[in-house]
Amino acid sequence: MSMFWSGFTMIIATSYTANLAAFLVLDRPEQIISEINDPRLRNPNENFSFATIQGSDVDLYFRRQGDLSNVYRKMSTKSYSKIEQAIKDIKIGKLQAFIWESSRLQYEVSKDCNLVISPQIFGMSGYGIAMKRGNLWLPLISKAILNFHETGIMEKIDKEWINVKNVSSNCKVKENQRATLGVSNMLSVFILIFAGILVGYGMLSIEIIWKKYQNKKKRRYALAQSYFERWRINTLRNRKVREATNENEYSMRI
Repeated sequence: MSMFWSGFTMIIATSYTANLAAFLVLDRPEQIISEINDPRLRNPNENFSFATIQGSDVDLYFRRQGDLSNVYRKMSTKSYSKIEQAIKDIKIGKLQAFIWESSRLQYEVSKDCNLVISPQIFGMSGYGIAMKRGNLWLPLISKAILNFHETGIMEKIDKEWINVKNVSSNCKVKENQRATLGVSNMLSVFILIFAGILVGYGMLSIEIIWKKYQNKKKRRYALAQSYFERWRINTLRNRKVREATNENEYSMRI
């Protein structure tokens, strides 16, 4: 039992300290892309593919950014002409990331629990209403839009038309947390200690049974030896009595 316990403490200490750092760094299967400067976008490998719509404003944005030339070069090899096809490839795993307007992506994510959107937004720009220069409606419309933002009407419109809650409300929250080393990862070590305890108790039971058998055997031997000593003493006593009786008879005859 002591041997198994020593092995358990040694293995759990070395396994935990040696593998904890590597586990926390490498075991992140559900981690989403954090931002545009994510290493998986900046230094893409062959197994990670991402794309956007060819000829769109997003495609033009990457083309103009010199520091994103490596990203654009990788992205241009797998561009799409329709958003629906890109979303479909994302769902089946053919595409790992799709870069597009946040409002459309939020709408798609709100309808499907398997889709995740990055929390960081880049290249922000607003939608505009095109009007003729000097139009009398321009200040009124601008004032109305500002009033919508101040009174919360725009947020209500977003919730009603973009952040659809009929599906996303039933989805499990996917948090971008660090992986942790739990009991399941160290299960084999605990199985080892429990096996050691069982083996230890088994060996202890065998030792107790064997000890009881030996003690019983010793008691029998001691009992037999005491009976033998009694028999030997009685035999010697009887022999001495007979010898004494024979001497008396011999003396009387003489």
